[in-house]
Order: sequence, then C-alpha cells, then structure tokens
Amino acid sequence: MKKNLQFVVAGLLLATSAQAQWVRQPFTFTEPDNIPLYVDAVDNNTAWSLANGLFSANSNSVNEVARTFDGGQNWTVLAIADIDISDETIQSLSAVSATTAWVATLRGSAACRVFKTTNAGATWTVQSTSDMFSQPDSWPNTIHFFNANEGVVMGDPDGRNGGGMEIYYTANGGTTWARALNVPVGSADEYGDFYPPATVGNSIWFPNNRGDIFYSRDKGKTWGVTKRVAADPIENIAFRDELNGLATIAGANGKHQLFRSVDGGLSWAAQTYSGPLHSVGLDNVPGTGNYISVGLGGTDAGSSYSRDNGLTWVSIENNLNHLFVDAASPTAVWSGTVNVPSLEGAGANKLTSTVLPTTQAATLVLGASLSPNPSSTGQFRVQWPAAAHAGPATLTVFDALGRQVQRHALDASRTAELRLDLSQEKAGIYQVRLASGTGVSHLRAQVR
Repeated sequence: MKKNLQFVVAGLLLATSAQAQWVRQPFTFTEPDNIPLYVDAVDNNTAWSLANGLFSANSNSVNEVARTFDGGQNWTVLAIADIDISDETIQSLSAVSATTAWVATLRGSAACRVFKTTNAGATWTVQSTSDMFSQPDSWPNTIHFFNANEGVVMGDPDGRNGGGMEIYYTANGGTTWARALNVPVGSADEYGDFYPPATVGNSIWFPNNRGDIFYSRDKGKTWGVTKRVAADPIENIAFRDELNGLATIAGANGKHQLFRSVDGGLSWAAQTYSGPLHSVGLDNVPGTGNYISVGLGGTDAGSSYSRDNGLTWVSIENNLNHLFVDAASPTAVWSGTVNVPSLEGAGANKLTSTVLPTTQAATLVLGASLSPNPSSTGQFRVQWPAAAHAGPATLTVFDALGRQVQRHALDASRTAELRLDLSQEKAGIYQVRLASGTGVSHLRAQVR
C-alpha cells in the first residue's frame, strides 16, 4: 500500500455506537474483514461502495461492490463476476446514478481493466483495451466520471508518452478511450496514489507520492502540475469551487499539515488552522461552501467541518471511525466505516446532523464553475448544479476595480449554464457573481 492509511492502523480503537450526528448503516462483504474504503455519494438516495482488503489479515480482497437506492436504509452487496479474484482486485469506483457505475482494477498477470455497469450492478462489461495499463509498472489509481459520458482514469507512469502519468479520458461513457498527451512529468520517482481525486465543474485534481498535485481544466484531456507543494506525499484534496481548494497530510497526534490554494491549484501555501482537522478523508459539501474532514483511530477519530476555507474546524463528533468521505449535498454525506480491532460489522456512516446547511452557509452557494479559465478569446461557459440555484437569478460581472461591466437576468430553474462573452473587455481578472434566492456563487474569470 502506497503509504498512508497503514500509519493509523496501529492506533485504531473500537468504534462506539454512532452519535446522533451520524447513522450507522451496516453491510458486510463476503470477506468480513474487507472494508468499504470508498463510498461514492450520488444523491440523497443513492450511494455506492467497493470492497477493499486494506486491513485484511490475509490480504484477501473480494470482487464486490455495495449500493443503496433508499438513502442507506438497505444496502445490497453484489459480485463483479468477471473479475479473477486470484489475480485482480478493485482499486477505484465512480458512479453517476442508481444504475451506472465504473470500477478500475489492478491485475498481476495481464492489463488492468475498467468495468462498467448500466443495470445497477447486475452485470458488468469490460470497457478498457488491452493496451491500457498493460506495462509492468503501470496500473490505474483512481477513476472518475463527471457525468454519464465524460470520465477519466489515472495511473502511474508507464515509461511511454514522454514519461508522464498514464491517463485516459472518454467522451462516450467509456466505449472508447483516448490517452491524454503531454502529461507533465512530476518530481523524480513519482507514482500516483489511491486517494479520491477532487472535482468541481470541468476541473479535477489528484496527488502523486512526491508532494506534487496534478490538475486538468477540461475533464482530463490536458494536464498541468504544481511540483513540491509539500516535502511529503499529499493525501486528500478538496475544492469548493474551481479556484479555492485544500490539501492535507496526516501527522502524529492529530497535528496534520494543511495547504490552501486560491488559484485553482496553480500555487499552494501552508495554512495555519485551529480546531480538530482530521486526516483520513476530506471533501467539499456542494451547496454550502463548507468542507468536511473525517478520521479514524486514537486522536484522529471523529469528524469536523470548516466554513472559513480551512482556517477553523468545528467538531461534529470525536469517537467514530471513518474511512474516505464523499458529499453529494448537505443531506447526502457518507463515509466508509469499520469496527476495530475485530474488523467486523463494517458498513457506512451517513451524516444526519443539520450542522452543515446553516443559514450562514446557505448564503454562500459555491457550486458554479467557469471554463475555459483563463480564456484567450474572452468566451466563457458558466455552469451550476440545479441543486445550488433555483428561481430568478442574476449573473453580474465586475472588473478589477469593482466596476460592473455586465449584468444578466435569468431563471436558474430553467437553465443550468450561460455563455459569458467578455471578448470586448480588456485582458485581466474579472469577478463573476451568480445570485439567486438559494444563495450566491463567486467565480473569478481571467481574460488573456
């Protein structure tokens, strides 16, 4: 295992009964000591998870996923029949609906693979080609789909394509894949990691093991990298919009490292914080502007949230064990969970507290995205999730001096995007504000 969850295994404590803020949703894989490391939240009713043998005494991983269609009241565990459990394990999962999901697998004797289901996991079809992840030192780390058609799968350097990471993207749901060209080479001796990528709008970010962070603004087609954000491997990354993001590195006794970006990941700075930041999972909570962090074991057990870009962390609870966390909305937040040291009775935690969708957070709805950014033509596409804005809305653009240069009235309930034309404006930075009765999204557009 490439670092870092192994670090906490020695300090794990038996989880107590769930606090009022979280509801325990138990389910068990065929191998009871397999854990639901990933839980991919789709909406209030739908979430998927995968079996992972991270804590298995015999390193046994089963070829299974779990999913719920009723908010977690019931979970169904399903096997992916065509995975060879003697030589292949599920590495990563991405779901976009109750019926459609993908997994990427690791395989020892042949090319690693991508599987897709369109019937809620009843059957799975191989979508990858024999040339993908086929080299001796090549395997996929994470997979993510932005919607039913557009997705990306990211792997380690394979010695081809100029020496960069092996990354493929698709625009037709995985029917065909194209390799991302000219992926920049990170720091020496790099490889990727299994932590979930961060995504907002068309943008995606993921770390390598050398303290570098890679980013794409166009759903995985082209890539940049910010090198040596930290001296140690970056673990969790989350962005609340296409500019503002956080990254963490686990430390001993709850003293974790936190980094912040305000320019979409082009640069990062160490961030001093107060309160209980946790190190195992980090995510933004769409529609609120909040971040949520979770941990497990010893001083890192529990969960917390931040409303001020990571400066202050407020405890939700401090004695539950959590694995990776994923939030689809303030009322659709799940984390994997595990009872230790028995490692039995695993399942999911679902957040039921109303601590996240507060009045303060509701006035700051950071769910919109803007692309391409920067733009050499001055043409931008502004998009927002339907849940973030509703009813009459106003999009206003201000220049660097705060002067209004454009104003557009629209009905956010009838459309989810707008073409913004700043081609007649001077090169520079512009503030874009989308306001509705639900809240406000703040974006920054750069015209070159």
